[in-house]
Parts: sequence; C-alpha cells; structure tokens
Amino acid sequence: MVDRKVKSVKVILPVARQKQCVIVERDLKKVQNEYPGRKNNIMKSFKEFVENRSAGHPNRPILGVTEIIDIEGIGEVEAKIDSGNEAYNVLLGLDIEHHGHEVTFTTVKDKRLTLPMTGSVDINIGSGNIESRPTVELNFTIQGKHYTGVTFSLADRAQNDQPVLIGEPFVKKINALIDVKQGD
Repeated sequence: MVDRKVKSVKVILPVARQKQCVIVERDLKKVQNEYPGRKNNIMKSFKEFVENRSAGHPNRPILGVTEIIDIEGIGEVEAKIDSGNEAYNVLLGLDIEHHGHEVTFTTVKDKRLTLPMTGSVDINIGSGNIESRPTVELNFTIQGKHYTGVTFSLADRAQNDQPVLIGEPFVKKINALIDVKQGD
C-alpha cells in the first residue's frame, strides 16, 4: 500500500512542480488519463500532496475557480481564476476610447472610468486572429489581501460568466494554490 502511494505521488510531483504548485484541474486529469487503473490512488495522493503543501505554508492563498474581488473604483465583482491563461489579467471593457495616454471605458456595474493607459498587448483570440488590447493598472483585494498596480488588459467579456479574469502570472506571483472544488 505504501509503495502505491509513493508511486502515485512520484507521478504527481513533477506536474505540481512544473506549475510551481499551482494545482490545476487539467493537470490532474492528464495524470489520471495516463494512469487510469490508479485513478482513486492518484486522487487521494494528489489531495494529500495539496494539503501537505498548504499546511507547510499557512499564509499561502488557496483560491477557488472563482473568487469575489474588490477593485478600487468599481467595487466587488466575481473573477474567474484561470491558470491556463498565460497572458494578462482581463477586465470587462466596453466602448473603449483612447485619449493620448489615457483610456476611457465602461466596465462592471456600468461604471465609466478613465485611467492612464500603461501599454497594450496583442492577444491571439483564436483562428490566427490577433486583438490589440489596452492595459491599465488596478488595485484590488482578494481574500482580504490588497494588491496594487496589477496590470489588466481591457476586453469585451460581456458574453463570459465572470467580467474579470485573473491569469496564471498573477496566481504564480502570489504563490497561490487553486482548489478546483472551491468557488465553482
């Protein structure tokens, strides 16, 4: 029994380390698919690994698939935590107007904001289509911790369930774990 657990953990550890311990549902599914006969063992070992990692880091945030964040100037909004998005965080931005080094847009709760534009980013939105998006810096609080000067691109997320997307670089920066059973 101990040997099986050790083998399962050995299978899981490289995946977790590769993601710098950002626990991602797709990685677990990948491991499960590669070792179908040991699915229950892998699930149990993976859960124990996550619990042990977070137990050793009591200040390490554990984020759900969605989280309520409080953005200065906007208020509380639901954000999707997306470890597969390797680009910028994204905020709903409609009717975007550029004014020199500033950008004006309508966002969550029909708020119309004008903020300094910190740059732009080209995003591949599929089928070879590239979308150029302005970027701004925002201050927000998640799980009681305040972050300042976090870069967000502005995009039309009106068709998405959450108006804000928090991407993998930010999740890594705060050294967070993602609990796929939390906030979904």
